Amino acid sequence: MIIQKNGFPFQFESEACNSCEAQCCSGESGNIFFTKSEMVEIANHLNISTEIFLSDFCRKVGYKYSIKEIRFQGKYNCIFLTENRCDIYNVRPKQCRTFPFWNEFQNKENLEYLKKECIGIFN
Repeated sequence: MIIQKNGFPFQFESEACNSCEAQCCSGESGNIFFTKSEMVEIANHLNISTEIFLSDFCRKVGYKYSIKEIRFQGKYNCIFLTENRCDIYNVRPKQCRTFPFWNEFQNKENLEYLKKECIGIFN
């Protein structure tokens, strides 16, 4: 399905996700932030307490928590990325669900970078 949103200089072919090998979950180091309700939802999905979720799967970044990354083959992978699939896909944070429609990609100057990150992007 082709998705286009107002204010974004590109279109996104969501079917590309089936063959991209989770490029948006791997690469340069970054932060994957989540809300308190998302934390509870993920912990419930994993059948663990929120305390264990925070201590085992997250790292503190200032006053927030971010999902940990694992260094793998020269890249940083989300800790929930297994064999190019997300282990928490149905309860993944909003930050993951809304990619590639992030505010920083409304700027045409960032479009070439986004195209390198996501094979589903075209204009």
